[in-house]
This record gives sequence, structure tokens and C-alpha cells, in this order.
Amino acid sequence: MTHPPSQRDFSADYNETNEDGTEVVPSSGGNPTDIYPEWSWDHVRTYVSIRHANRFCKTQIRALAAQDIVMLEKYNGPKTYGSTEEGTLQAAKRIKAVNPNVKILAYLNAMVHYSGKSYAANKSWKDEWAMIDPKNKSEFKWRERHQCYDHRNLEFREWWIQRALNMVAHDEIDGVFIDGIVKTDKRFLPVKNHGKAYLATANELRERLPPGKILIGNGLRANTSNKNGYLEHLEYRKFVSVVASFLFFRAYHASSCDPSSVDGSYLENWGRQENLAPTLKLMSAALKKGRIIMLNGAPRNVNQAEYDQMRKLDDRYDYLGKPEIISFSVGFFLLVAEPHAYLSYHSGVDAHPRMLAVFDNTRFEAITRKLGKPLGDYVKNGNEYTREFEYLKVWVNLKTTQALLTVKDDQDTLPSVPSASGQSSSRPSSPDSSTSQSSRKGTSRGILDEL
Repeated sequence: MTHPPSQRDFSADYNETNEDGTEVVPSSGGNPTDIYPEWSWDHVRTYVSIRHANRFCKTQIRALAAQDIVMLEKYNGPKTYGSTEEGTLQAAKRIKAVNPNVKILAYLNAMVHYSGKSYAANKSWKDEWAMIDPKNKSEFKWRERHQCYDHRNLEFREWWIQRALNMVAHDEIDGVFIDGIVKTDKRFLPVKNHGKAYLATANELRERLPPGKILIGNGLRANTSNKNGYLEHLEYRKFVSVVASFLFFRAYHASSCDPSSVDGSYLENWGRQENLAPTLKLMSAALKKGRIIMLNGAPRNVNQAEYDQMRKLDDRYDYLGKPEIISFSVGFFLLVAEPHAYLSYHSGVDAHPRMLAVFDNTRFEAITRKLGKPLGDYVKNGNEYTREFEYLKVWVNLKTTQALLTVKDDQDTLPSVPSASGQSSSRPSSPDSSTSQSSRKGTSRGILDEL
């Protein structure tokens, strides 16, 4: 049964033991389980990345409290609370008051300086810390707009680390999300080998971070000219409890990216067809080693013109919950889901009411329906992948980007449908299952595909 956020039974969601009474722990990896969100196979586990310049309303707080992980993005609450730091803390307190088991992460950027009065820390920021282009002696601006950090400066490094320590000093903040790590070593930066200076900063932060706090970062990309996929940004992994990384990759890079060296991954922009199979392999390898995976799920087959005309949030939730729009992201995720895999299915991260952002995973039956433990790993047959859970069957075609989610005990089969090759393909179906095709006429590739 799907519970509205205000009525959801959290005690049922967060089981500490398996049916046989044994403790639920990651399959391997050795990380202390008390820093992980509590886990069960009741339904798809979820996370949210979110911001609100003012104050979250009570309904939004209840929705956030129904997730496993909440990353409070940049620019949270400065208009109401005077600073992003205070806005983040107050939001965390309100979420924890509803559900203390939610893991709350505060945002910090590794490279881009967001100036202005929205951050209290900016009062002590010094412009002399900004990265300088030695050729013209002027500040190097990210996208010709933002000042950039220079991690070679030890005074700056202390200021940056202290920002993180100040946030995790609060019991309500469970860890830090470091964004933009791969930006620290871009080839076009005027400071060469700057990534090594950032790694020194990261090492020091990890060493000084209080025990039990989570460190999550945007730190790995594989579809770049960097031959090892920026794995040097994870050199401090021996200190890291959890590192979440954006994995942008192409199929020909998959073999060079060893997921066992990544403590955890946050994945987005995986929707291109050439990235689908490599994404599955990387997620599966990481999860089976007890790592955290946070997959950014994209609505697909969205008629953007029709969607943009919807001015009621309920209508947008209903629309994005249609099987042909949600099933591929959920099915793809479920092919490799293990403890601790988390899905976020949303249309945006700005919770201001005028944005009409869809972010509450608990409002989608495809996510909240009864799941149960997997009965095995996925089975691959050409472009078709299947996997069974106690209460659900999953079928996904990576070439046609079709997906079916079949509730057990319903009708198991429908007449076969043509595959991409023109041959018939037998696939499971039911009145509750769905087909998702990214190439339908008049639709976009998906709201989140390019975010």
C-alpha cells in the first residue's frame, strides 16, 4: 500500500534485520553500517536533491522525510534564514523531526565560488584566493561568470575545509556532498595539475571529518580524455566512508573504469543508448562490493509542450507517473538494485512553488509498490534484460528503451511485439505493466536526460 507522506509508516520502511533475524549489512566493502541509510527490500529505495530559496512548506518537509537520503543543494533558505548554511540546517532539523533516519547531506562545491550574501562563509572570503590566469594576471572565471578556487592556497584550503566542518558539527547534518570535483583538473584551467592540490585538500577534509559522517562527491567521469576516468580524484578513498561520483561514460571506456576502486557513485546523464549497458555493469560491480549507488532517474517519452501547459502540480505527478514515462527508469534501476542502491525520479531540484517541480518519489506507484528481495541477478538475452523479485518481474530492452514492470500473479504474457530488428520478441506484461519507448513521435528524450 502506498502511504501519503504524512501517513507513511517509517518503522516498516527501515528494517534492521532480514527475515531470518540476521543484520542487514552491505554485501562487502567494510564500511561501518551506521553511516549508511537503513535498508529494506519493501520497495524501491529513494533519495532527493533539492533546494528552496525560502522555506519548505510542511507538505514538502513530509515528502523529503519519506526518502532515504536528502542532499540539500546550494542556495537553500537564504531568503528566509539569512544564509544558505542556516537554511540548510533548519531544513535538516525539520526533516529529522519527522523522520530521524533520513541521511542529510550539505552541499559544497570543490571549484566554483558562489559569491554574494547567500552564504555566511562569504563574509570571510578573500578575492586573492581566486584562481588567477598568469598570462593576463586576471581572475579565471568559470563559464566567464564565477570565481574559481585555487587549492594551492593553504589559507583558502582552511577556509574551505572549515565550511564543511561547521556544517557536520550539527547532529542533523550526516555528511557533505562535494560537487564539481572533476572541474578541479580541467585541461583548460590556467593552473596546471591543479587536481593534485585539490586531492591534498580532500585528504585533509577526510582526516578531519568527525567519525560517522558521510563524504559524498561529484568526482568521477569516464567519457573524457582522461584515460583513467579521473580516478586520481579518488586517491583519498582509503579515508573515505562513501564517495558518490558522477559517471559519464561511453561503451569503449567501460573496461578502463574499475568500479571496485570507487566507494560509491551518483550517476546521471546515463540515458544515451551507448551508455546504458556500461552503466549497468558499473552499477552492478559497485553494488556487489557494498558501495552506494544513487541513480538520477529521467522521465522519458515526455511531450514537453503538453507538460509545460500543466499548471497544477498534481497533474504533473499524474503525467510523469504514467507507465510509458516512468517504467524505463525504474526498470533499468531494478536490473541491478542491491543494498545500497537509491533512485531519484524527478523533474527538477528547485522546490519553489512557481517551479512546479516533481521530486517526491513516494507519489509514484512504480516506486512505492511492493517489491521484495531479488530472486537472482539480471539475465541478458541480446538487448533484452530480465530480473525477478518476490513480487515483481522486470523486462527491459536497451535498444528500443522499452520496459515492463509486471506485478506477480497478474497475467504473465501478452502477444509478442516486434523487436528493433523486426523479429518477434516475447516479453512479460500485465494490466499493471508498461512499455516505454524513447523514440515515440512528438515526444522529447526526457526531462532529465540533459541535466
